[in-house]
Amino acid sequence: MENGNAPQAQALNKADSESRAAKPVLRQMMLVFLLVISSAVIAINGWSLWSSWQRTLHLTEENARNLSVSLARQAEDTFLQIDLTLQDVRDRINQGGIEQQAANLHQLLMARKAALPPLDSIVIYHASGYPALSSSPVTLSKTSVADREYFRFHQRSPDSKLHIGDVVRSRVSGNMVIPVTERLSNPDGTFRGVVMASIRLDYFRQVYDYYNLGERDLMALMKADANLVYIRPYSEALINRNISLSPLFTQLLTTTASGAAIYRAAVDGRPRIFGYARLTNYPLVVTAGYDLQEVRQDWIADSIGFVLLNLVLLALLFLLGFIVLHHIRLNLHNQLELTRVRDQLTHMNRTLQNMALVDGLTGLANRRQLDWFIPRAMERAIKLHTPLTIVLIDVDSFKAYNDTYGHQAGDACLRNVADCLNRLPLRHDELIARYGGEEFMLVLTDKTQPEAHLIAMQAVRAVASLRMPHQASSVEEKVVTISIGMHWQPRVFAGVLPAEFIDKADEALYQAKRRGKNRVWMSNMPPTAG
Repeated sequence: MENGNAPQAQALNKADSESRAAKPVLRQMMLVFLLVISSAVIAINGWSLWSSWQRTLHLTEENARNLSVSLARQAEDTFLQIDLTLQDVRDRINQGGIEQQAANLHQLLMARKAALPPLDSIVIYHASGYPALSSSPVTLSKTSVADREYFRFHQRSPDSKLHIGDVVRSRVSGNMVIPVTERLSNPDGTFRGVVMASIRLDYFRQVYDYYNLGERDLMALMKADANLVYIRPYSEALINRNISLSPLFTQLLTTTASGAAIYRAAVDGRPRIFGYARLTNYPLVVTAGYDLQEVRQDWIADSIGFVLLNLVLLALLFLLGFIVLHHIRLNLHNQLELTRVRDQLTHMNRTLQNMALVDGLTGLANRRQLDWFIPRAMERAIKLHTPLTIVLIDVDSFKAYNDTYGHQAGDACLRNVADCLNRLPLRHDELIARYGGEEFMLVLTDKTQPEAHLIAMQAVRAVASLRMPHQASSVEEKVVTISIGMHWQPRVFAGVLPAEFIDKADEALYQAKRRGKNRVWMSNMPPTAG
Protein backbone atom coordinates (compact mmCIF):
# COMPACT_ATOMS: atom_id res chain seq x y z
CA MET A 1 0.00 0.00 0.00
CA GLU A 2 2.80 2.34 0.83
CA ASN A 3 4.44 1.56 -2.45
CA GLY A 4 1.13 2.10 -4.23
CA ASN A 5 0.60 5.44 -2.54
CA ALA A 6 4.10 6.64 -3.25
CA PRO A 7 3.35 7.91 -6.77
CA GLN A 8 0.23 9.66 -5.46
CA ALA A 9 2.24 11.26 -2.68
CA GLN A 10 4.85 12.32 -5.14
CA ALA A 11 2.13 13.80 -7.33
CA LEU A 12 0.63 15.61 -4.33
CA ASN A 13 4.04 16.90 -3.33
CA LYS A 14 4.61 18.04 -6.89
CA ALA A 15 1.21 19.75 -6.90
CA ASP A 16 1.97 21.40 -3.55
CA SER A 17 5.32 22.50 -4.86
CA GLU A 18 3.69 23.91 -7.99
CA SER A 19 1.02 25.57 -5.85
CA ARG A 20 3.63 27.20 -3.61
CA ALA A 21 5.64 28.26 -6.66
CA ALA A 22 2.49 29.59 -8.32
CA LYS A 23 1.51 31.84 -5.40
CA PRO A 24 4.25 34.41 -6.01
CA VAL A 25 3.50 34.18 -9.71
CA LEU A 26 -0.20 34.82 -9.09
CA ARG A 27 0.66 37.66 -6.75
CA GLN A 28 2.89 39.20 -9.41
CA MET A 29 0.22 38.66 -12.04
CA MET A 30 -2.37 40.40 -9.94
CA LEU A 31 -0.03 43.28 -9.21
CA VAL A 32 0.70 43.56 -12.92
CA PHE A 33 -3.03 43.43 -13.61
CA LEU A 34 -3.67 46.18 -11.08
CA LEU A 35 -0.82 48.21 -12.51
CA VAL A 36 -2.18 47.85 -16.05
CA ILE A 37 -5.73 48.70 -15.01
CA SER A 38 -4.50 51.60 -12.91
CA SER A 39 -2.37 52.83 -15.80
CA ALA A 40 -5.38 52.55 -18.09
CA VAL A 41 -7.56 54.44 -15.63
CA ILE A 42 -4.89 57.10 -15.21
CA ALA A 43 -4.41 57.31 -18.98
CA ILE A 44 -8.17 57.58 -19.63
CA ASN A 45 -8.59 60.20 -16.94
CA GLY A 46 -5.49 62.00 -18.15
CA TRP A 47 -6.97 62.04 -21.63
CA SER A 48 -10.27 63.30 -20.20
CA LEU A 49 -8.46 66.08 -18.35
CA TRP A 50 -6.46 66.97 -21.45
CA SER A 51 -9.65 67.02 -23.53
CA SER A 52 -11.31 69.17 -20.88
CA TRP A 53 -8.37 71.59 -20.98
CA GLN A 54 -8.49 71.72 -24.77
CA ARG A 55 -12.23 72.42 -24.63
CA THR A 56 -11.57 75.16 -22.08
CA LEU A 57 -8.94 76.70 -24.35
CA HIS A 58 -11.24 76.46 -27.36
CA LEU A 59 -14.17 77.99 -25.46
CA THR A 60 -11.95 80.77 -24.12
CA GLU A 61 -10.64 81.45 -27.62
CA GLU A 62 -14.22 81.67 -28.89
CA ASN A 63 -15.15 84.03 -26.06
CA ALA A 64 -12.10 86.19 -26.76
CA ARG A 65 -12.84 86.29 -30.47
CA ASN A 66 -16.51 87.14 -29.89
CA LEU A 67 -15.55 89.85 -27.40
CA SER A 68 -13.06 91.38 -29.82
CA VAL A 69 -15.63 91.35 -32.63
CA SER A 70 -18.19 93.00 -30.32
CA LEU A 71 -15.69 95.70 -29.35
CA ALA A 72 -14.75 96.19 -32.99
CA ARG A 73 -18.39 96.73 -33.94
CA GLN A 74 -18.82 99.20 -31.10
CA ALA A 75 -15.73 101.13 -32.23
CA GLU A 76 -16.89 100.95 -35.86
CA ASP A 77 -20.24 102.50 -34.93
CA THR A 78 -18.60 105.22 -32.85
CA PHE A 79 -16.16 106.28 -35.54
CA LEU A 80 -18.86 106.04 -38.23
CA GLN A 81 -21.03 108.62 -36.45
CA ILE A 82 -18.07 110.96 -36.10
CA ASP A 83 -17.01 110.36 -39.69
CA LEU A 84 -20.46 111.31 -40.95
CA THR A 85 -20.45 114.43 -38.76
CA LEU A 86 -17.06 115.57 -40.10
CA GLN A 87 -18.12 114.90 -43.68
CA ASP A 88 -21.24 117.03 -43.16
CA VAL A 89 -19.23 119.91 -41.70
CA ARG A 90 -16.64 119.67 -44.48
CA ASP A 91 -19.32 119.67 -47.19
CA ARG A 92 -21.04 122.73 -45.68
CA ILE A 93 -17.72 124.59 -45.57
CA ASN A 94 -16.94 123.64 -49.16
CA GLN A 95 -20.32 124.99 -50.24
CA GLY A 96 -20.59 128.22 -48.21
CA GLY A 97 -17.24 128.91 -46.59
CA ILE A 98 -16.50 129.45 -42.90
CA GLU A 99 -16.90 133.17 -42.17
CA GLN A 100 -20.01 133.50 -44.35
CA GLN A 101 -21.96 130.96 -42.26
CA ALA A 102 -20.06 131.13 -38.97
CA ALA A 103 -23.20 131.39 -36.81
CA ASN A 104 -24.90 128.43 -38.47
CA LEU A 105 -21.73 126.34 -38.32
CA HIS A 106 -21.25 127.17 -34.63
CA GLN A 107 -24.82 126.06 -33.87
CA LEU A 108 -24.25 122.89 -35.92
CA LEU A 109 -21.04 122.03 -34.03
CA MET A 110 -22.72 122.54 -30.68
CA ALA A 111 -25.71 120.42 -31.71
CA ARG A 112 -23.55 117.58 -33.02
CA LYS A 113 -21.38 117.55 -29.89
CA ALA A 114 -24.48 117.38 -27.71
CA ALA A 115 -25.83 114.49 -29.80
CA LEU A 116 -22.60 112.44 -29.62
CA PRO A 117 -21.65 111.55 -26.01
CA PRO A 118 -18.13 110.30 -26.92
CA LEU A 119 -17.06 113.76 -28.17
CA ASP A 120 -14.96 116.17 -26.19
CA SER A 121 -15.19 118.91 -28.81
CA ILE A 122 -15.50 119.69 -32.53
CA VAL A 123 -13.17 122.40 -33.84
CA ILE A 124 -12.57 123.95 -37.26
CA TYR A 125 -8.98 125.15 -37.71
CA HIS A 126 -7.60 127.62 -40.24
CA ALA A 127 -4.60 126.73 -42.35
CA SER A 128 -2.52 128.62 -39.80
CA GLY A 129 -3.46 126.16 -37.08
CA TYR A 130 -5.60 128.58 -35.07
CA PRO A 131 -9.26 127.73 -34.40
CA ALA A 132 -11.97 129.33 -36.49
CA LEU A 133 -15.04 127.79 -34.85
CA SER A 134 -15.63 125.40 -31.98
CA SER A 135 -18.47 123.45 -30.41
CA SER A 136 -17.57 125.18 -27.14
CA PRO A 137 -19.29 128.45 -26.22
CA VAL A 138 -15.90 130.18 -26.08
CA THR A 139 -13.04 129.58 -28.55
CA LEU A 140 -9.49 130.11 -27.36
CA SER A 141 -8.16 131.98 -30.36
CA LYS A 142 -4.57 131.88 -29.16
CA THR A 143 -4.46 128.06 -29.00
CA SER A 144 -2.70 126.74 -32.13
CA VAL A 145 -2.49 123.10 -33.19
CA ALA A 146 0.00 123.63 -36.01
CA ASP A 147 2.47 121.39 -34.17
CA ARG A 148 0.05 118.50 -33.78
CA GLU A 149 0.66 115.28 -35.73
CA TYR A 150 -2.78 115.25 -37.31
CA PHE A 151 -2.46 118.87 -38.51
CA ARG A 152 0.92 118.24 -40.11
CA PHE A 153 -0.46 115.08 -41.69
CA HIS A 154 -3.21 117.00 -43.50
CA GLN A 155 -0.78 119.74 -44.52
CA ARG A 156 1.35 117.14 -46.29
CA SER A 157 -1.38 114.88 -47.66
CA PRO A 158 -4.06 116.02 -50.12
CA ASP A 159 -6.16 112.97 -49.16
CA SER A 160 -9.56 113.96 -47.78
CA LYS A 161 -10.16 110.66 -45.98
CA LEU A 162 -10.69 110.41 -42.25
CA HIS A 163 -7.49 110.45 -40.19
CA ILE A 164 -7.22 109.04 -36.67
CA GLY A 165 -4.31 110.60 -34.84
CA ASP A 166 -2.32 109.61 -31.77
CA VAL A 167 -3.86 110.23 -28.36
CA VAL A 168 -3.12 113.76 -27.08
CA ARG A 169 -4.11 115.91 -24.14
CA SER A 170 -6.55 118.57 -25.29
CA ARG A 171 -5.26 122.13 -24.98
CA VAL A 172 -8.83 123.29 -24.54
CA SER A 173 -10.37 120.87 -22.02
CA GLY A 174 -7.23 119.22 -20.63
CA ASN A 175 -8.72 115.76 -21.29
CA MET A 176 -6.94 112.88 -22.98
CA VAL A 177 -8.56 112.66 -26.42
CA ILE A 178 -8.35 110.82 -29.71
CA PRO A 179 -8.25 113.39 -32.55
CA VAL A 180 -10.36 112.37 -35.55
CA THR A 181 -9.81 114.78 -38.44
CA GLU A 182 -10.53 115.54 -42.08
CA ARG A 183 -8.72 117.94 -44.39
CA LEU A 184 -10.33 121.13 -45.63
CA SER A 185 -9.24 122.18 -49.11
CA ASN A 186 -9.67 125.30 -51.17
CA PRO A 187 -11.30 124.98 -54.61
CA ASP A 188 -7.83 124.86 -56.17
CA GLY A 189 -6.87 121.95 -53.89
CA THR A 190 -4.57 123.92 -51.55
CA PHE A 191 -4.68 123.39 -47.83
CA ARG A 192 -7.48 125.33 -46.16
CA GLY A 193 -7.46 123.87 -42.68
CA VAL A 194 -8.70 120.94 -40.61
CA VAL A 195 -11.99 119.97 -39.02
CA MET A 196 -11.35 117.92 -35.91
CA ALA A 197 -13.61 115.92 -33.60
CA SER A 198 -11.90 114.75 -30.43
CA ILE A 199 -13.14 111.62 -28.64
CA ARG A 200 -12.72 111.51 -24.89
CA LEU A 201 -10.48 108.59 -23.87
CA ASP A 202 -12.71 108.20 -20.83
CA TYR A 203 -15.50 107.14 -23.21
CA PHE A 204 -13.61 103.94 -24.06
CA ARG A 205 -12.77 103.49 -20.38
CA GLN A 206 -16.50 103.48 -19.63
CA VAL A 207 -17.25 101.06 -22.48
CA TYR A 208 -14.44 98.62 -21.62
CA ASP A 209 -15.13 98.76 -17.87
CA TYR A 210 -18.64 97.49 -18.62
CA TYR A 211 -17.24 94.00 -19.31
CA ASN A 212 -16.64 91.67 -16.39
CA LEU A 213 -13.03 90.48 -16.77
CA GLY A 214 -10.27 89.30 -14.45
CA GLU A 215 -7.59 91.57 -13.06
CA ARG A 216 -4.99 90.27 -15.51
CA ASP A 217 -7.27 90.10 -18.52
CA LEU A 218 -6.66 92.69 -21.20
CA MET A 219 -8.59 94.69 -23.80
CA ALA A 220 -7.01 97.17 -26.16
CA LEU A 221 -7.85 99.50 -29.03
CA MET A 222 -4.96 100.09 -31.43
CA LYS A 223 -4.29 101.91 -34.64
CA ALA A 224 -3.31 99.92 -37.69
CA ASP A 225 0.28 101.16 -37.25
CA ALA A 226 0.34 99.27 -33.89
CA ASN A 227 0.13 102.38 -31.66
CA LEU A 228 -2.01 101.80 -28.57
CA VAL A 229 -5.04 104.08 -28.32
CA TYR A 230 -6.61 102.64 -25.17
CA ILE A 231 -5.87 99.63 -22.97
CA ARG A 232 -7.56 97.98 -20.02
CA PRO A 233 -6.22 97.83 -17.36
CA TYR A 234 -5.52 101.48 -18.06
CA SER A 235 -2.02 102.88 -17.90
CA GLU A 236 -1.26 106.31 -19.32
CA ALA A 237 2.35 105.23 -19.84
CA LEU A 238 1.15 102.67 -22.41
CA ILE A 239 -0.94 105.08 -24.45
CA ASN A 240 0.61 105.65 -27.92
CA ARG A 241 3.13 102.87 -27.28
CA ASN A 242 4.02 101.00 -30.46
CA ILE A 243 3.71 97.19 -30.27
CA SER A 244 4.46 96.37 -33.90
CA LEU A 245 6.71 93.47 -32.80
CA SER A 246 3.72 91.67 -31.26
CA PRO A 247 2.69 88.42 -33.03
CA LEU A 248 -0.64 90.13 -33.64
CA PHE A 249 0.99 92.45 -36.19
CA THR A 250 3.91 90.30 -37.36
CA GLN A 251 1.87 87.15 -38.03
CA LEU A 252 -1.86 87.06 -37.33
CA LEU A 253 -3.20 90.20 -39.00
CA THR A 254 -1.12 89.48 -42.11
CA THR A 255 -3.36 86.47 -42.85
CA THR A 256 -6.76 87.07 -41.22
CA ALA A 257 -8.80 90.10 -40.21
CA SER A 258 -10.14 88.41 -37.08
CA GLY A 259 -9.49 85.29 -35.06
CA ALA A 260 -7.99 83.95 -31.85
CA ALA A 261 -4.51 82.85 -30.76
CA ILE A 262 -2.33 82.32 -27.69
CA TYR A 263 0.74 84.52 -27.41
CA ARG A 264 2.60 86.76 -24.97
CA ALA A 265 1.29 90.29 -24.72
CA ALA A 266 3.76 92.91 -25.89
CA VAL A 267 2.87 95.26 -23.03
CA ASP A 268 3.77 92.96 -20.12
CA GLY A 269 5.00 89.65 -21.57
CA ARG A 270 2.23 87.57 -19.97
CA PRO A 271 0.75 84.74 -22.07
CA ARG A 272 -2.91 85.29 -22.84
CA ILE A 273 -5.64 83.80 -25.00
CA PHE A 274 -6.36 86.64 -27.39
CA GLY A 275 -9.20 87.38 -29.75
CA TYR A 276 -8.59 90.08 -32.32
CA ALA A 277 -10.54 91.92 -35.01
CA ARG A 278 -9.63 94.58 -37.54
CA LEU A 279 -12.25 97.26 -38.19
CA THR A 280 -13.72 97.09 -41.67
CA ASN A 281 -13.75 100.79 -42.57
CA TYR A 282 -11.20 102.39 -40.24
CA PRO A 283 -7.48 101.75 -39.56
CA LEU A 284 -8.08 100.32 -36.09
CA VAL A 285 -7.63 96.94 -34.42
CA VAL A 286 -9.33 95.64 -31.28
CA THR A 287 -8.03 92.81 -29.13
CA ALA A 288 -9.30 91.06 -25.99
CA GLY A 289 -7.15 88.64 -24.01
CA TYR A 290 -7.82 86.28 -21.12
CA ASP A 291 -4.83 85.63 -18.85
CA LEU A 292 -3.69 82.06 -19.49
CA GLN A 293 -2.60 81.49 -15.89
CA GLU A 294 -5.98 82.58 -14.53
CA VAL A 295 -7.76 80.38 -17.08
CA ARG A 296 -5.59 77.46 -15.98
CA GLN A 297 -6.22 78.14 -12.29
CA ASP A 298 -9.98 78.27 -12.86
CA TRP A 299 -9.80 75.04 -14.83
CA ILE A 300 -7.80 73.34 -12.06
CA ALA A 301 -10.33 74.51 -9.47
CA ASP A 302 -13.15 73.05 -11.56
CA SER A 303 -11.26 69.78 -12.16
CA ILE A 304 -10.00 69.09 -8.64
CA GLY A 305 -13.23 67.35 -7.62
CA PHE A 306 -13.00 65.09 -10.65
CA VAL A 307 -9.39 64.22 -9.84
CA LEU A 308 -10.17 63.43 -6.18
CA LEU A 309 -13.10 61.24 -7.19
CA ASN A 310 -10.89 59.26 -9.53
CA LEU A 311 -8.23 58.84 -6.84
CA VAL A 312 -10.91 57.37 -4.57
CA LEU A 313 -12.04 55.07 -7.37
CA LEU A 314 -8.44 54.00 -7.90
CA ALA A 315 -8.07 53.17 -4.24
CA LEU A 316 -11.27 51.13 -4.39
CA LEU A 317 -9.90 49.40 -7.46
CA PHE A 318 -6.76 48.40 -5.58
CA LEU A 319 -8.88 47.12 -2.69
CA LEU A 320 -11.04 45.12 -5.05
CA GLY A 321 -7.90 43.77 -6.70
CA PHE A 322 -6.55 42.40 -3.44
CA ILE A 323 -9.92 40.83 -2.68
CA VAL A 324 -9.89 39.17 -6.07
CA LEU A 325 -6.32 38.00 -5.44
CA HIS A 326 -7.51 36.30 -2.25
CA HIS A 327 -10.22 34.43 -4.16
CA ILE A 328 -7.81 33.51 -6.93
CA ARG A 329 -5.59 31.79 -4.40
CA LEU A 330 -8.55 29.59 -3.47
CA ASN A 331 -8.74 28.37 -7.05
CA LEU A 332 -5.07 27.77 -7.71
CA HIS A 333 -5.30 24.99 -10.26
CA ASN A 334 -7.60 26.96 -12.54
CA GLN A 335 -5.27 29.92 -12.26
CA LEU A 336 -2.30 27.76 -13.23
CA GLU A 337 -4.20 26.64 -16.34
CA LEU A 338 -5.00 30.23 -17.20
CA THR A 339 -1.35 31.07 -16.70
CA ARG A 340 -0.29 28.37 -19.16
CA VAL A 341 -2.82 29.62 -21.70
CA ARG A 342 -1.57 33.15 -21.21
CA ASP A 343 2.03 32.03 -21.74
CA GLN A 344 1.02 30.26 -24.91
CA LEU A 345 -0.75 33.37 -26.20
CA THR A 346 2.21 35.53 -25.27
CA HIS A 347 4.51 33.18 -27.17
CA MET A 348 2.20 33.23 -30.18
CA ASN A 349 2.08 37.04 -30.14
CA ARG A 350 5.86 37.24 -29.99
CA THR A 351 6.10 34.74 -32.84
CA LEU A 352 3.72 36.83 -34.93
CA GLN A 353 5.70 39.96 -34.14
CA ASN A 354 8.92 38.28 -35.16
CA MET A 355 7.29 37.26 -38.43
CA ALA A 356 6.35 40.81 -39.38
CA LEU A 357 6.81 40.98 -43.10
CA VAL A 358 5.93 44.59 -43.91
CA ASP A 359 8.35 47.49 -44.44
CA GLY A 360 7.57 50.18 -41.88
CA LEU A 361 8.27 53.17 -44.15
CA THR A 362 6.57 52.19 -47.40
CA GLY A 363 4.01 49.59 -46.35
CA LEU A 364 5.35 47.20 -49.00
CA ALA A 365 6.73 43.74 -48.37
CA ASN A 366 10.10 43.91 -46.65
CA ARG A 367 13.37 42.11 -47.40
CA ARG A 368 12.45 39.20 -45.13
CA GLN A 369 9.26 38.53 -47.05
CA LEU A 370 11.10 38.96 -50.35
CA ASP A 371 13.79 36.45 -49.34
CA TRP A 372 11.02 34.01 -48.42
CA PHE A 373 8.99 34.64 -51.58
CA ILE A 374 11.63 34.37 -54.35
CA PRO A 375 12.66 30.69 -53.67
CA ARG A 376 9.00 29.68 -53.63
CA ALA A 377 8.32 31.59 -56.84
CA MET A 378 11.27 29.75 -58.40
CA GLU A 379 9.96 26.38 -57.15
CA ARG A 380 6.58 27.17 -58.70
CA ALA A 381 8.20 28.20 -62.01
CA ILE A 382 10.22 24.95 -62.06
CA LYS A 383 7.14 22.86 -61.35
CA LEU A 384 4.85 24.60 -63.87
CA HIS A 385 7.55 25.33 -66.48
CA THR A 386 6.63 29.04 -66.51
CA PRO A 387 8.83 32.13 -66.91
CA LEU A 388 10.07 34.15 -63.96
CA THR A 389 11.06 37.85 -64.03
CA ILE A 390 13.13 39.78 -61.49
CA VAL A 391 12.69 43.56 -61.81
CA LEU A 392 15.17 45.65 -59.79
CA ILE A 393 14.17 49.32 -59.34
CA ASP A 394 16.35 52.17 -58.11
CA VAL A 395 15.38 55.81 -57.49
CA ASP A 396 17.71 57.95 -59.59
CA SER A 397 20.16 60.27 -57.78
CA PHE A 398 18.47 59.60 -54.45
CA LYS A 399 21.50 60.54 -52.36
CA ALA A 400 21.54 63.93 -54.08
CA TYR A 401 17.81 64.21 -53.37
CA ASN A 402 18.42 63.60 -49.67
CA ASP A 403 21.31 66.08 -49.61
CA THR A 404 19.15 68.71 -51.35
CA TYR A 405 15.78 68.28 -49.67
CA GLY A 406 16.57 66.48 -46.42
CA HIS A 407 15.91 62.98 -45.13
CA GLN A 408 12.28 63.59 -44.23
CA ALA A 409 11.58 64.66 -47.80
CA GLY A 410 13.54 61.59 -48.92
CA ASP A 411 11.27 59.34 -46.84
CA ALA A 412 8.22 61.03 -48.35
CA CYS A 413 9.70 60.51 -51.82
CA LEU A 414 10.16 56.77 -51.16
CA ARG A 415 6.58 56.50 -49.91
CA ASN A 416 5.27 58.21 -53.05
CA VAL A 417 7.32 55.92 -55.28
CA ALA A 418 6.11 52.88 -53.30
CA ASP A 419 2.47 53.97 -53.62
CA CYS A 420 2.98 54.41 -57.34
CA LEU A 421 4.53 50.96 -57.71
CA ASN A 422 1.83 49.41 -55.57
CA ARG A 423 -0.76 50.50 -58.13
CA LEU A 424 0.83 48.44 -60.91
CA PRO A 425 -1.44 45.69 -62.34
CA LEU A 426 0.12 42.71 -60.52
CA ARG A 427 -1.42 39.32 -59.94
CA HIS A 428 -2.05 37.82 -56.52
CA ASP A 429 0.95 35.49 -56.90
CA GLU A 430 3.35 38.33 -57.74
CA LEU A 431 5.18 40.57 -55.27
CA ILE A 432 6.49 44.10 -54.96
CA ALA A 433 8.90 44.70 -52.10
CA ARG A 434 11.37 47.21 -50.75
CA TYR A 435 14.76 45.64 -51.44
CA GLY A 436 16.76 48.12 -49.37
CA GLY A 437 17.46 51.84 -49.21
CA GLU A 438 16.01 53.41 -52.35
CA GLU A 439 15.76 50.07 -54.19
CA PHE A 440 12.58 48.10 -54.85
CA MET A 441 12.01 44.73 -56.49
CA LEU A 442 9.17 43.19 -58.51
CA VAL A 443 8.87 39.41 -58.81
CA LEU A 444 6.68 38.62 -61.82
CA THR A 445 5.46 35.10 -62.51
CA ASP A 446 4.19 33.54 -65.73
CA LYS A 447 4.79 36.70 -67.81
CA THR A 448 6.08 36.80 -71.36
CA GLN A 449 9.06 39.05 -71.97
CA PRO A 450 6.93 41.80 -73.65
CA GLU A 451 4.38 41.63 -70.81
CA ALA A 452 7.09 41.98 -68.17
CA HIS A 453 8.78 44.78 -70.12
CA LEU A 454 5.41 46.60 -70.40
CA ILE A 455 4.91 46.52 -66.62
CA ALA A 456 8.44 47.85 -66.10
CA MET A 457 7.81 50.70 -68.55
CA GLN A 458 4.52 51.48 -66.80
CA ALA A 459 6.45 51.81 -63.54
CA VAL A 460 8.99 54.22 -65.08
CA ARG A 461 6.29 56.38 -66.62
CA ALA A 462 4.10 56.36 -63.51
CA VAL A 463 6.89 57.60 -61.24
CA ALA A 464 7.94 60.28 -63.72
CA SER A 465 4.29 61.40 -64.00
CA LEU A 466 4.30 62.24 -60.29
CA ARG A 467 6.43 65.28 -61.24
CA MET A 468 8.19 65.36 -57.88
CA PRO A 469 10.83 68.15 -58.18
CA HIS A 470 14.49 66.99 -58.12
CA GLN A 471 16.80 69.86 -59.00
CA ALA A 472 19.90 67.74 -58.36
CA SER A 473 18.84 65.08 -60.88
CA SER A 474 20.82 64.56 -64.06
CA VAL A 475 17.54 63.90 -65.91
CA GLU A 476 16.57 66.82 -68.11
CA GLU A 477 13.05 67.17 -66.65
CA LYS A 478 14.51 67.68 -63.13
CA VAL A 479 11.93 65.39 -61.52
CA VAL A 480 12.22 62.18 -59.51
CA THR A 481 12.66 59.19 -61.83
CA ILE A 482 13.54 55.52 -61.53
CA SER A 483 15.79 53.21 -63.46
CA ILE A 484 14.96 49.53 -63.89
CA GLY A 485 17.11 46.52 -64.51
CA MET A 486 15.11 43.44 -65.54
CA HIS A 487 16.03 39.80 -65.91
CA TRP A 488 13.46 37.59 -67.66
CA GLN A 489 14.08 33.87 -67.36
CA PRO A 490 11.92 31.82 -69.80
CA ARG A 491 12.67 28.57 -67.97
CA VAL A 492 13.87 28.06 -64.41
CA PHE A 493 15.98 24.97 -63.69
CA ALA A 494 16.58 23.25 -60.41
CA GLY A 495 19.76 24.22 -58.63
CA VAL A 496 19.71 27.87 -59.74
CA LEU A 497 20.07 30.27 -56.81
CA PRO A 498 18.00 33.43 -56.41
CA ALA A 499 21.22 35.45 -56.19
CA GLU A 500 22.03 34.58 -59.82
CA PHE A 501 18.78 36.15 -61.06
CA ILE A 502 19.23 39.19 -58.81
CA ASP A 503 22.82 39.68 -60.01
CA LYS A 504 21.65 39.70 -63.63
CA ALA A 505 18.92 42.21 -62.82
CA ASP A 506 21.51 44.30 -60.98
CA GLU A 507 23.81 44.27 -64.03
CA ALA A 508 20.89 45.40 -66.19
CA LEU A 509 20.16 48.17 -63.68
CA TYR A 510 23.76 49.32 -64.00
CA GLN A 511 23.33 49.52 -67.77
CA ALA A 512 20.10 51.55 -67.36
CA LYS A 513 21.90 53.99 -65.08
CA ARG A 514 24.88 54.18 -67.41
CA ARG A 515 22.64 55.06 -70.37
CA GLY A 516 21.03 58.11 -68.83
CA LYS A 517 18.60 56.75 -66.19
CA ASN A 518 14.79 56.97 -66.31
CA ARG A 519 14.61 53.82 -68.44
CA VAL A 520 14.29 50.03 -68.48
CA TRP A 521 17.16 47.72 -69.43
CA MET A 522 16.86 43.99 -69.86
CA SER A 523 19.71 41.63 -69.06
CA ASN A 524 19.64 40.00 -72.51
CA MET A 525 19.93 43.29 -74.40
CA PRO A 526 23.20 43.73 -76.33
CA PRO A 527 25.60 46.25 -74.71
CA THR A 528 25.48 48.48 -77.80
CA ALA A 529 21.68 48.78 -77.77
CA GLY A 530 20.00 52.09 -76.79
